Amino acid sequence: MTCIFLYNPNSGKGKLLTKLDYIEQRLKEKYSEVVMYPTKSREDTIQTAKESCGKYDAIIFSGGDGTFNDVTCGVSSESVRPVLGYIPSGTVNDIARNLKIPKNLKKALNVILYGNIKSHDVGIINEEKHFMYVTALGTFTEVSYSTKQKNKRMLGKVAYILNGIHDVINPSLVEVKVINESGIETTHQCPLFLVMNSISVGGIPFNKNGHLNDGYFDVIFVKKYIGRGIVAIAHMFLLGIRKKKRTKYYEVMKCKKFTIQVDDQITWCIDGEKGPTGTISIRNLHNHLQIYVPNEKGYDRRNRIWTKTKKA
Repeated sequence: MTCIFLYNPNSGKGKLLTKLDYIEQRLKEKYSEVVMYPTKSREDTIQTAKESCGKYDAIIFSGGDGTFNDVTCGVSSESVRPVLGYIPSGTVNDIARNLKIPKNLKKALNVILYGNIKSHDVGIINEEKHFMYVTALGTFTEVSYSTKQKNKRMLGKVAYILNGIHDVINPSLVEVKVINESGIETTHQCPLFLVMNSISVGGIPFNKNGHLNDGYFDVIFVKKYIGRGIVAIAHMFLLGIRKKKRTKYYEVMKCKKFTIQVDDQITWCIDGEKGPTGTISIRNLHNHLQIYVPNEKGYDRRNRIWTKTKKA
């Protein structure tokens, strides 16, 4: 088998650069050919991932949630899609949390070498832009892509917090109308609106009952309530979304194909990156990608057996 390893030299304070030889040697335990490739930009990551389809058996990559989105965008439009292996090295790593992929380098490599392959849903916006785990608008959503890279390297998650202070004082309010495939309309004035294929967003696992590959998205309206909605946002982040789908703080819907109508000037946040503006349509591509994930049992390399007591 063959693989290409894509890595973002600027992700995770650049610490990965000192581990490249180790990563290459570990990958050679499984793959007869390992190509190491440092990505130069988002566009380069997308294009290289796209060109790797049908050429390699696996695309292994390292970076944050933005890098995962770039790889997703690159491979999702292709008919032959290699299995993906992920080494988290970003600031937040929501997707790694969702998939239970450890941030520890050795353990993440063990997942790639000895783990299971899991199918995963992917979203497509306006039949052209793919996303992996979240599409959002409103309060705090601009923070993920407006925070400067140098600040993230220096301060980590604190950089996001500092950049989001203005939104705490003056949260956004957006009127959002969702029309599902049956034509049913739901409208709310929201300080925050989320379309999630995820348990965690912004490093906070508030959607613990969410599913990653059930063919549906969790469409979450956070309601205005009081304090221009900041109380409802805080309640959701602190206490999470319960099994009850409609409360005074939020409403949750399950949708697989739908349109979201908003003002033309509204900018969407897609997997932590700046996305399109205005009204969009979203469709769920069920089980579209395959990803290495931890086995329920751990792998004992010395005895070459799966154990019940040690996780990869």
